[in-house]
Amino acid sequence: MKKGKELQKLVLASSLVAISIVIDVFFKQVLSFNNFGVPFYAIPIIYGSIILGPVYGLIMGYVSDLVGFVAFPNGAYAFIFALGAMLWGFIPGLFLYKKFDKAKLVIVITFTHILVTIANTIGLLTFLSRETALASLTVRLTMIPVNVVIISILVTSLYQKLLPVLIDMQIRKPKELKNSKSV
Repeated sequence: MKKGKELQKLVLASSLVAISIVIDVFFKQVLSFNNFGVPFYAIPIIYGSIILGPVYGLIMGYVSDLVGFVAFPNGAYAFIFALGAMLWGFIPGLFLYKKFDKAKLVIVITFTHILVTIANTIGLLTFLSRETALASLTVRLTMIPVNVVIISILVTSLYQKLLPVLIDMQIRKPKELKNSKSV
């Protein structure tokens, strides 16, 4: 039974990584939002981290960044940008795994977004001129409040809507369904 449960978690994590890559490619390739601080690719990673734990989230963040880059390369691969995706996966799971709370989610998303923005700015400083990187930072900082609201609403909605499925998969306990009504 334990192997089956781990396989379910692995399949769920893989599916969420694939969704993350599709979202990332859509925003970067189709809409050309490359450096504008639109981290909606992180929504499936955050959700997976909350459901599966911070280690799964960390790995999901790295794999989604690496596979996304291999599938659609844009310049040289830089691990510093993967660090941002890994933070999106690790930090929410660290604080919200098995103890989801809507108010805490907003705080964690804000904190994580600031850390990821710092990491990405350091990455941009290594590839772009200081002026260009700092101009990009201004745009990305103004996007943080909007992104936090959107990401928090979507992650909360995903959590509430998919909780019955996670209970059926025995990844979550039935008592969490009662608690989620108040979330």
